[in-house]
Amino acid sequence: MATERTLDRGEGITRFLGVAADARLLGEDGFNLPDAEQHRELASVKHEHDRLVIAGSTLTGVSLVAGLLLALYGGSQVLLNGGGVFDLVLAVIGILLVATHWGWVHVAEYVGMTIDQRHERTAEERRRDWLSSIEPYPRFSVSTSVLEDASTRVERFLHQPVLTEQHTFTFARELVAAQFYDADVPAEVLASAVETTRREARLDTDRLRNLWETASAAYAAELSDGDNEQQRLAAQRAAATALSEHINESLREPPVVE
Repeated sequence: MATERTLDRGEGITRFLGVAADARLLGEDGFNLPDAEQHRELASVKHEHDRLVIAGSTLTGVSLVAGLLLALYGGSQVLLNGGGVFDLVLAVIGILLVATHWGWVHVAEYVGMTIDQRHERTAEERRRDWLSSIEPYPRFSVSTSVLEDASTRVERFLHQPVLTEQHTFTFARELVAAQFYDADVPAEVLASAVETTRREARLDTDRLRNLWETASAAYAAELSDGDNEQQRLAAQRAAATALSEHINESLREPPVVE
């Protein structure tokens, strides 16, 4: 609970101003975010490459067979039956098709790789956009699980932003509360208790997000005139002042009842 009291005062939020999200949130650190906010690659199945390879292989076979037939037919007409220019052209075309039939595979592979690279660039842009959308304010989430004795465990987690050595931020996941409900507790009582816990987690998260947005907006407004060290310090002070005023104002307001 000491951690939550610290968060209520907005302490530490300004440390994350101007700090970018760490790429590890796309991987192993992503599990430290609430389930709904974790990054998931779009399940887009791309068959263009496979279809192109199949088409290239098919054209390779067709070219080889057609080339052999044309070369044999044209050559036999020229050599055995005194064929004319048309038969000679057919033989030449057949020879060219046989000689170049593997080229279709290479063309298909090249085009397929180009398409794959385009998809990868698009996916990388989505990953960058997702990272830039993650804001470093604490979140709360609730999870339920059924134990071996059929009792229910309701857990409240804190997803706390932390600074890395690279001066980026990631998240740490901490269990801050757990409640147990016996198997004989009525379903409506259990459902009500879980919903209450989730509503409290959502309200606490909203409050912390409002603190972050207040400080972030003041920081960005002050920093818009420059990006030197002096300007950043001024922006930090402006953010801390706005944060303090927001907290004092919220203390004077009656508690929110949902």
